[in-house]
Amino acid sequence: MKTWHSGLTSLTRALAPVFDERDDYDLHIEGELPAGLQGVFMRNGPNPQFEPDDHYLYPFDGTGMIHAVYLDNGRARYRNRWVLTRELAEERAADRRLYNSGFAGPPNANLANTNIVHHGGRYLALFEAGKPYEMDRELNTLGPFNYDGKLPGVMSAHPKIDAITGELLAVQYDLQTGALLYTRANKSGIMDRAVPFQSPWPAMVHDIALTERHVVAFICPLVFGASDDGAPAAWQPDRGTMIALIPRNATTADEVTWIQGPPFFHWHVAAAFEQGHRIEIVIPWFDAFSFTTALTSRLELHRIVIRTDTNSVEDQTIDDRACEFGRINDGWLGRKANYCYLALRSPRPGETPQKGAFEALARYDLASGQKTVYQFPPGVTAGEPVFVPDPRGTLEQDGFIFTFAHEEGSAQGSLAILDARDMARGPIAQIRLPRRVPAGLHGNWMPA
Repeated sequence: MKTWHSGLTSLTRALAPVFDERDDYDLHIEGELPAGLQGVFMRNGPNPQFEPDDHYLYPFDGTGMIHAVYLDNGRARYRNRWVLTRELAEERAADRRLYNSGFAGPPNANLANTNIVHHGGRYLALFEAGKPYEMDRELNTLGPFNYDGKLPGVMSAHPKIDAITGELLAVQYDLQTGALLYTRANKSGIMDRAVPFQSPWPAMVHDIALTERHVVAFICPLVFGASDDGAPAAWQPDRGTMIALIPRNATTADEVTWIQGPPFFHWHVAAAFEQGHRIEIVIPWFDAFSFTTALTSRLELHRIVIRTDTNSVEDQTIDDRACEFGRINDGWLGRKANYCYLALRSPRPGETPQKGAFEALARYDLASGQKTVYQFPPGVTAGEPVFVPDPRGTLEQDGFIFTFAHEEGSAQGSLAILDARDMARGPIAQIRLPRRVPAGLHGNWMPA
């Protein structure tokens, strides 16, 4: 085990990196794996190989490492690999860090550390400040990917894949100029839309909402380049939030409609749909946000209602419980989903919460607001709850929740599998891993 002098909390406990690339077969399974599941669960996340500078900040830093659990006829195996970016290859050759953390100034690296998606026959490791890196199913790095030159700059880390059309849709952003780019790739992975347009100010667009007719991007009042205290961005709520409604078939910037809403900040979108002139979007919602500790903020689950006939916005509270990493059954992406699944902040007595690691998972009934919660045992935390459809099911809720779990102080880890129809029951199966998986970011199930 490497030891680093850094005392940064972003490198400790559930966030502490691992340094081996493993292949482990015939993993021990507690409980019973769901019948018929054949495929691989992949998840990306920051994992620096070399000691970073003192500005290292989860989740913005650390070269991506993909962790994968393969299910085949009731057996499970684990494999993990760093995304071998050009910058990581250079650092390995030098046997030391060569690139700075994201907010420490250049030189900076494409970390490929935020998401891993499968689209158009390609496995793409994504980072919103760089181009995608293509992987194969066994996590070998094939190299950078730019859609045959049609991707002019960076790629979003949070594209949406429409299960019905097969399209991958995304919005890229530039923190220097405020330039935005709407892109769409068809089900074969060919980019057929690249529409530039301008944000009213430089802001992060970490995630987007998808409906049957629109892509929706929130320009929150966390304004980059506007801080007087050395922070990368300043919270300026008087600006409100500007909402971009982008027709999915748009070809020019003139087709983008802008609507002003109340000030808030968000990282992720849990669910979205539209009916007539009404668009509803469910998000983990911050009332304010700062990269420093000077500004306190409130995190809740909200519903944003946009009326396109009156250009009005209503902000509704679903739950005041702190939550993140909202997911739904992706077969309902862009359409009216009845359920969403979130990681909940629910610290136990005597425990100190850690950013990126959550103590509970929940299913929300979006019609009634009712939630079903599973609280992990003391010392155990988990990350994003990824919905995996039950191959025997037909209903939206027929499926399972996959998440990597971390036990405080343990060198081992697990993949926890819960029945999405009975979350309070807890894991119906746990795949025991011989080495812990650090808390990370986003993943997906790729059926065989």
